[in-house]
Amino acid sequence: SCDVLTNSIVKEQLKELDECDSELNYDAVITSHIFTMNEPPRWVMLVSPFQVVLIERAKWAQKRYLRFDIEDIIARKEDAMLKAISVLLHTDSLAPKDGLSLLDTLDENSHKHAFGVTEDLKYSLRSAVELLGNEAIYYHLKNNPNFLETDNIESDLTRESLRYMYRLLFLFYIESRPELGFIPSKSQAFVKGYSLETLRDLELMPLLTDSDKNGYYFSDSVSLYFDMIYNGRVSHKVFEGRKEIFSISPLRSHLFDPAKTPLLNVVKLRNHVWQEIIQSLSLSREKKGNKGRGRISYANLGINQLGAVYEALLSYKGFIAKETLFEVKKAGTTPTELENAYFVTEAQLGEYKEVERVFDGKDLRRYKKGSFIYRLAGRDREKSASYYTPEVLTKSLVKYALKELLEIDESGKVGKKADEILSLTVCEPAMGSAAFLNEAINQLSETYLHQKQIETGEKISHDKYTEELQRVKMHIADNNVYGVDLNPTAVELAEISLWLNALSGAFVPWFGFQLENGNSLIGARREVYDIATLNATKKDLLWYEDAPTRLAPKSLWLAKKREVTLGQSS
Repeated sequence: SCDVLTNSIVKEQLKELDECDSELNYDAVITSHIFTMNEPPRWVMLVSPFQVVLIERAKWAQKRYLRFDIEDIIARKEDAMLKAISVLLHTDSLAPKDGLSLLDTLDENSHKHAFGVTEDLKYSLRSAVELLGNEAIYYHLKNNPNFLETDNIESDLTRESLRYMYRLLFLFYIESRPELGFIPSKSQAFVKGYSLETLRDLELMPLLTDSDKNGYYFSDSVSLYFDMIYNGRVSHKVFEGRKEIFSISPLRSHLFDPAKTPLLNVVKLRNHVWQEIIQSLSLSREKKGNKGRGRISYANLGINQLGAVYEALLSYKGFIAKETLFEVKKAGTTPTELENAYFVTEAQLGEYKEVERVFDGKDLRRYKKGSFIYRLAGRDREKSASYYTPEVLTKSLVKYALKELLEIDESGKVGKKADEILSLTVCEPAMGSAAFLNEAINQLSETYLHQKQIETGEKISHDKYTEELQRVKMHIADNNVYGVDLNPTAVELAEISLWLNALSGAFVPWFGFQLENGNSLIGARREVYDIATLNATKKDLLWYEDAPTRLAPKSLWLAKKREVTLGQSS
């Protein structure tokens, strides 16, 4: 068989095998016999003439394991590969007498690497937002000299530029996971003609002529891609002499809604600017002592890491320099681009010593008049309360919250029926990019499948487990989770991260009634304060010194008409 796990087992191999169990395969035996022992082994290794499969007990429930294809390995004739495999499967690597096993160390290092990539992306994203904002200003000023005088230009440009970058991160992420099935990754017409991966291949190509540098190939390609994602596309293309048909289901998300980016919809970014943006999101950050920049693998990033990148810059502020500005700092510090930034005018610069000025090499860090600057200024982060919850914390908090809710005992037995799990409601009143909601979906889905298999007596084969898990995750995400956040951009990020985490086939859920932008601390009750209490001077008349007046639903509109509510009622 091409898969050793699906090979049938015979009675001579397992004494406990009943006649009625004669069709059992290794997948089922590992689940029902080996890992159910009183003292089950941590590792199981299956060896056949064609494959070696290494299974760890803790990861078997998610059907995660290492598979080595012997035929392919030998055909490669690579000495380094043979050595690596022999080390990975050696007893000393799996069960050493002292210390952590090699695979534990590799697992731990992969998490550290993902964290490092996340940090690099935060720097890259901030830089890319600035590049995009400045290019938008350059483009608009050619057609409208008074563009910088537009009302709310700084906040609108910041929000749209950030949204644009989030679109790119989303596409990088979804392209790195062809197994999710949303984009037609097997279509060469799509991959070569539309994907960001093709643009990544052009990221280091030198732009020699003026038309190369200032043309709009990148801009036209990305705009078309965004439109395909939002509106969907069925395409009939002739590629390399043969006709190809591919389709993309429409993703009616706020993130890709063109109505959300009116300023940037008309902007065409020059090729050299797009190339710099693609480079910043494709390559790791330059560091002192590094020989080169590594290529970022989005396949190694999970939803939690992507959420950390998303949320990192929610509290940053974009503004346009009214005159030439210089960056300054506290003497003896070396702040990074992600830390608080302070700017002074040329007239104020003389008040600062050289050790209090920020340099790029030998030159002062200077921002020309009209420049778009995207930095964390002053106390913005404290005021916005935008902090990303680490994955280890979300996992732990959700685990113990569900342990109480599901009545899970020390042996792991669940006190609720599988269908009762599907009736639970999850609400996050300050959701950010939905880190806790996603973790709750993951753990509830795994618990449901665990319980359902026990109740029905049927085991899900390893090749079907991921598909079934995604179906359950999508059901819970679409029906059972709710969230609120004060930041409207965070609501968009929560919507897209829930969708990415629970993606199952071409179905795209709509979270319009589940995720809301608002203040979860006020306005939820039909209770109001009189407007006069907001202007009161005597302490005993202030609004917070007395209870609000409760209104019946029918009279609520009267309160709104008299403008006495402090927040919108749900």
